[in-house]
Amino acid sequence: MSYRQFINEIKEKGVGRCYLMTGCETYLVDKGWEHLMGTVVTAFPEMNYTQLEGEHLEAEPLSAACDTFPFGCEKRLVAVRDFRLLKAGKTEGDAEQGSSKDAQAFIDIIANLPDTTCLLFVSYGGVDKRRRIFNEIKKTGSVYEFDRVERDDLGTWIRNTLSRSGVKIASRELDTFINLSGYLDKSGSKTLYDMENLLSKLTGYVGEGGTVAMQHMEAVMPRNPEHDIFKLINACSEKKVAESLRVYGDLLLEGESSLGILALISRQIKNMMMTASLHEQRMDARSIAGKLKLHEYTVKLCLKYSATISKPVLQSAFNKCLDAELGIKSGKMGDRLAMELLLVSLFE
Repeated sequence: MSYRQFINEIKEKGVGRCYLMTGCETYLVDKGWEHLMGTVVTAFPEMNYTQLEGEHLEAEPLSAACDTFPFGCEKRLVAVRDFRLLKAGKTEGDAEQGSSKDAQAFIDIIANLPDTTCLLFVSYGGVDKRRRIFNEIKKTGSVYEFDRVERDDLGTWIRNTLSRSGVKIASRELDTFINLSGYLDKSGSKTLYDMENLLSKLTGYVGEGGTVAMQHMEAVMPRNPEHDIFKLINACSEKKVAESLRVYGDLLLEGESSLGILALISRQIKNMMMTASLHEQRMDARSIAGKLKLHEYTVKLCLKYSATISKPVLQSAFNKCLDAELGIKSGKMGDRLAMELLLVSLFE
């Protein structure tokens, strides 16, 4: 269930007896924990809140914490972080991690929780859903898995975060910010904490009450080689020799190799040809992205730049890339000279 569902459940049904919050979106896990604590512990936190580390937790201290009566509150909150018996790869019979008898003791605690206690398990990352203790938590309470948010929800969250500093962002800039951030990349590991840091830098650069522009994002966003390659391709297609050489030089300064840059150029030209061909078959960007296993943002850039370059010119450019690679690898030409000659004549 999602973070929004968690908030709605608390609002509509009140606080339950047991919760498990897990998932790769650590920001939402922490926010859910924070919200539950703020709802349950309304007074005397030193008496009504207990936090236990789960790596070496024994049943007795957990039982004692759960059996303690609240003071000045309807319930007290007991939080267990990264409980060992919920982790994947740990067997309940592992002597170092706890025997089956040990697991049963914790299961009994969960099954017999008093109404005056809310027990929260927090697990960053994943849990083993085959465990008996997982099933008992699910039976007694609620399980929430907070994974990375979808694009629409991410956009809303970004707008709300910026608005707290009085900063506005238009739809085009918002779409670009999301794409450049890498948050939605399938193989990425960014969380909303990373996005929050980026937004903090962005608001500091834009200034309170300002509006986000493309140059603001270019100043604060981490360099994206793929985005720079499209800038390079665009400069070459418009015969802007000085700009193409400047972008190439910047990529070298960032640690990219000439052969690495050449490989990226070749790949994107190939992607441009394939996306253009599929677009002619009336496929939209999302469908093309799924078929070619590319990011939708990459597909949109391919379609944008391929629209101004004919298929024969793209094919010729791809062949020139292959010739330049052969020249470099065979030692017939130095990599920098080969790349500079390629960039000057790529789309001729």
